[in-house]
Amino acid sequence: MTDPSQNLTDLLDLARRFAPRGVGVGVADPTQSPATVLPEEAPAIATAIPKRKREFAAGRRAARQALQSLDLPAVAIPKGTDRAPVFPTGIAGSITHNRDAALAIVAPQTRFRTLGVDVEPQAPLKPELIKAICTPDEAAMLATLPETERLFLARRLFSAKEAVFKAQFPITRQVFGFQAASITFNALRSGFVATFHRDIASISAGSTVSGQCGVAGGHILTMVTLGAVVGTENANFPVCATG
Repeated sequence: MTDPSQNLTDLLDLARRFAPRGVGVGVADPTQSPATVLPEEAPAIATAIPKRKREFAAGRRAARQALQSLDLPAVAIPKGTDRAPVFPTGIAGSITHNRDAALAIVAPQTRFRTLGVDVEPQAPLKPELIKAICTPDEAAMLATLPETERLFLARRLFSAKEAVFKAQFPITRQVFGFQAASITFNALRSGFVATFHRDIASISAGSTVSGQCGVAGGHILTMVTLGAVVGTENANFPVCATG
């Protein structure tokens, strides 16, 4: 029988391995009750169903844990008018959660302009979602694989796009479809490059951004960091990613 607490520990360990120096990481269990949040955060879930409240609260606990890992105050993380979490001034951050895990990463913007993270269950994607998520080339690539491998890789591809889109949002403040960028994994599928296919605000068509992807504790984890220091990963994005 799988131990949920061990799964979260394994997920945290993988996130810490992925996170560059200067990025704090936190995890929390969204199955815990009650869904306690700070007063500034409460309006975001005032009318939410219990499951949504638990996941939101776990995401905020993970974010505060991540802040504390960098010796920063464990402050409230309210939801902005654009639905994105509002981190303290000068702090970049990203939160992800599902029914079994919540994870957050944070960093000073003097070192990282933006961050993107996503956690998905290590489970096959529903076949009917492939058309909505994949570009024609991605769908053609997946079609060459056996069904089980195809659907697991499709889930990983979805997670990579989620992390990329979270990382770019503070730059563009735009939401767009999955067809706007494509994912190319390395041979081990432990890393990827996302290529944008159209102009989106300051992101020009052809721009690329790289990220990491892995599996731990029954979850797929993807992470994208946009460095603010010369020589760090993606420091020049959206002009040209360092890859």
